[in-house]
Amino acid sequence: MNLIVVPDDFPSVVSGTQIEEKLNEIAETKIFCSKPENDEQLIERVQDADAIINIRAFCKFDKTFFQKVNNLKIISIWGTGTDHVDLNAAKQKNVAITNTPGVAAISVAEHTITLMLSAARRINENDNAIRSGDWPRGEMIQLNGKTIGIIGLGAIGKQTAILAKGIGMNVIAWTFNPDREFTEKMGIKLVELNELYKKSDVISLHIRQSPETLNFINKETIEKMKKTAIIVNTARGPIINEKDLVKALKDGRISSAGLDVFENEPLSIPNDFSELKNVVLSPHNAGITPEVTKAGLELTVKNVEQFFKGVKQNLVC
Repeated sequence: MNLIVVPDDFPSVVSGTQIEEKLNEIAETKIFCSKPENDEQLIERVQDADAIINIRAFCKFDKTFFQKVNNLKIISIWGTGTDHVDLNAAKQKNVAITNTPGVAAISVAEHTITLMLSAARRINENDNAIRSGDWPRGEMIQLNGKTIGIIGLGAIGKQTAILAKGIGMNVIAWTFNPDREFTEKMGIKLVELNELYKKSDVISLHIRQSPETLNFINKETIEKMKKTAIIVNTARGPIINEKDLVKALKDGRISSAGLDVFENEPLSIPNDFSELKNVVLSPHNAGITPEVTKAGLELTVKNVEQFFKGVKQNLVC
């Protein structure tokens, strides 16, 4: 009988739920409701597993990991990010990697627009001022008629474009894999990155973290942007060089930023952003809603169930 292991159900979203019941119907299942203390404990937990349900990205599946596990056939990731998995090592060991594409697209896009609007309307700054007894009258930014430059037109980028169009924004985009049918239907102009940086009032990031996207936004690219520009990141923290972003925010080189992701999570206190008034922060929770959690976990389990039946779906590699 196959063995499914959930090595990282912390905080728990699987144990004691209908998802656990479904897993037990598919195969023998072991669920660990604590964070592995180290790489060795992770390997110990999954040593006999045929399948891993990966809940949290703090588990690192690197080259050494794949060298030390022998029975493993599939890692099914809850979410889309695979930056914590050595995909080449997985291929060499013939371990399938799956994820749950598109499940969180609406939720993350809504969060993106929320961060954008909060930064433009100075919601946090005004809220804090009022609570302190002030009554600020500073100007804010109206986004209707402004241009949003979307970097990455996957499921989330597309949904963000739809919502931005809905509040009257002009949408331009750059992406690794253009969907001409979508862009033509939505009236989105595909442009080169330099043009996007130059023309955008808001720049929203929706690309995967990979070696080619690390520090994608940095001092050089920021210098190409408008001083009134807003940067929003709901993708992955290391896509932005945080030191360069902090300096730009402090110096007024750009207007503001809305960030859901960071180079190191959780953020330590104090941190480079905590004293800045022109940044809106959220704790990497753009995709955490009951609807997304349920749909994502169900698809994560379905990927394993289908794999055991010989059907490979939602393969990353």
